[in-house]
Amino acid sequence: MKDRTKVWLRAAEPALYALLGALLGAAVGAVIVLFGRGVDFFAAFGAEHFSLYVWFLPAVGALTAAMLRRWGGGSAGMAAAFRASRGEARAFPLRNVFFQFAGTWGAHLFCASVGREGAGVQIGAAIGGGIGARVPLAGADKILLVAGMAAGFSALFGTPVCALFFALEVTVVGTLRLRALIAAAFASFTAWAVALLCGYGPHAAEIAVAVEWSVPLLLRLFVLGAACGVAGMLFCLFRRLFAALFRTAFPNALLRAAAAGLLLAALLYLTGGRYSGLGTNLIDLALAGSAQPYDWLVKMLFTAAFLSAGFLGGEVTTFFAAGACLGGVLGGLLGLPPALAACLGYAAVFGAATNTLLAPLLLCVELFGGDLLPYAAVVCIAAYLFNFGHSVYDQKVREDVIRKAVGRRIRRKKRRLPLPVRLY
Repeated sequence: MKDRTKVWLRAAEPALYALLGALLGAAVGAVIVLFGRGVDFFAAFGAEHFSLYVWFLPAVGALTAAMLRRWGGGSAGMAAAFRASRGEARAFPLRNVFFQFAGTWGAHLFCASVGREGAGVQIGAAIGGGIGARVPLAGADKILLVAGMAAGFSALFGTPVCALFFALEVTVVGTLRLRALIAAAFASFTAWAVALLCGYGPHAAEIAVAVEWSVPLLLRLFVLGAACGVAGMLFCLFRRLFAALFRTAFPNALLRAAAAGLLLAALLYLTGGRYSGLGTNLIDLALAGSAQPYDWLVKMLFTAAFLSAGFLGGEVTTFFAAGACLGGVLGGLLGLPPALAACLGYAAVFGAATNTLLAPLLLCVELFGGDLLPYAAVVCIAAYLFNFGHSVYDQKVREDVIRKAVGRRIRRKKRRLPLPVRLY
């Protein structure tokens, strides 16, 4: 009788996760639309009053640090979400949804140079993990947490296929979280559909490709990709450098956020707000061929500093902006159409900084059209090779995760329904 029950449960598991993924995607999609519209509203409102509002950044930073210290309990941030997805932490609490709304909206209202993807992914992870913890299936909390990450990314950027593979490959280097495939796929596409129904779409452009394949073109694309890989690696190094510098100078988190916020506010003011907010202004300039040679580097430095100081938001939109600016500038030097090079850089720096390969390739196709696929493949592979294994996220290699998973299975017995416990 028990064997028959196990067989039935194994057969029903894909359908159950498909249903749970669709329900999760609908919930996350609705929440992300509210979050994204709020980011757009507050960023635009803050930009209109930039010269005044930017000086409130020290207060926003201190309040964010106080909120996380009082209620975060060490379970906030992308690193905490990744640990929970790998089973290294008990849960990723639902209260992180509130943290991301309050912290990210506040950062954008007062013109901080941060993104929104980290917040969107964490909102999805918190909702998915909260639902999964109440589902009596083995590993449901981790599977639905990964599915929630995919849904948050998909609804925010309008790229369901990229979001699916980003969630599957980002937490563990060298593998895909294939057990979460069904739930993540249904969650990603449902969240994307909900966002579209609500009129929330991506920041994209149609690019006409008029370049003939040749060996010199292949080499130029590879050089562009290598430069994007190094740029992604530099962001990771900047992030660690600023974090160490701020921690050493200001051990107290509240004082650190306030002091760094004041310094960064003054620097943003001197630049006239060019590098505040999401960076969509820089993306538009890059696609038009008007970006400055230093825009990509300055935007990265500002974002790395803000996130290291304790502000909430994300990095991915910054990677998009920096990559587009770098690609647009290098495109002119390499003899590539600036708009084409900007689109390729847009995706490649994102892949290099997150140490992912499939996600940036699919992102480029979804946002800019399938004609870019062969060009994007060369550039994204080169970027993946030349980031030298760095990632802005707390990733683990596949062998480490498998070793820990096997050890946990030996040490303790599962108490949930007897479904397969393999992670990959």
